[in-house]
Amino acid sequence: MDANQEKYHDQIDAYLRDELSTEDRALFEQLLEKNPEVLKEFKIHQELFVHIDESSWIDDSFTPEIEEVKKVENYFKSIEAKRLKDTIVKAQANYQKKNNTSFLNNRLFLSVLAAASIAIFVVLYTMNSNNADQDLYAAYSQWQDLPSLTSRSDESQLAEGQRLFEQKKYDESYMLFKEYKKDKNKLLPSVLIYLGVSALELDQYTEAISYFDQIISSDTIDQSKGYWYKALVYLKQDKKDDVIKVLEIILKDRQNYNFDKAQALLKKMQ
Repeated sequence: MDANQEKYHDQIDAYLRDELSTEDRALFEQLLEKNPEVLKEFKIHQELFVHIDESSWIDDSFTPEIEEVKKVENYFKSIEAKRLKDTIVKAQANYQKKNNTSFLNNRLFLSVLAAASIAIFVVLYTMNSNNADQDLYAAYSQWQDLPSLTSRSDESQLAEGQRLFEQKKYDESYMLFKEYKKDKNKLLPSVLIYLGVSALELDQYTEAISYFDQIISSDTIDQSKGYWYKALVYLKQDKKDDVIKVLEIILKDRQNYNFDKAQALLKKMQ
């Protein structure tokens, strides 16, 4: 669009905001039909207007559909977000003053800044959210409470596996427990726990889940322990919905393993 057509920018903006009179609106539509350059510019700003509207990017009508984004909504309505918008507006005013460009072009500049600010916040929020889940995993994956295998004097292989595990030599302990498993038709829940937790520490999540599911499907008194450790697998993977589902199963019975911890963790996850 050449310099003589810059005056149409304000008309484009007024048209998109439905601020023109009926007569002016009709005249502007005639202009669009006759001037392909103006029409091209109009379509660009129409697309921008649909996706990024300065008047509503932070107001109460912001209703995200994705669960994670709903949490960001409170920030957008907060004092901090409004201050951010004011800062962007000031930057836009300075830009307009220095560059002497039209109002709508500067609306484009403002909208891009606003969109960039939102994108930056969402990225930071997502990173912080994931970090928070990892902090929870670190807090609840304390393995001091694992059952002892050293009392089984007839199974020195198990005692050695526990020793390696406690030294955080998870590769070695996992291989040793898997070797032990080959010769057994059925494993005790305590051994399955070590197998599962070793796999978990090695980020072998499918294997870890399989061992904990074996505990869950058993008819032993340790059955509910499988749910707790399975929840930790999902927690380490930042699978919040899956963590919550498993915790809710634990909370159906106060006698289930780590009932109180499950209750506390669920509150922190919600």
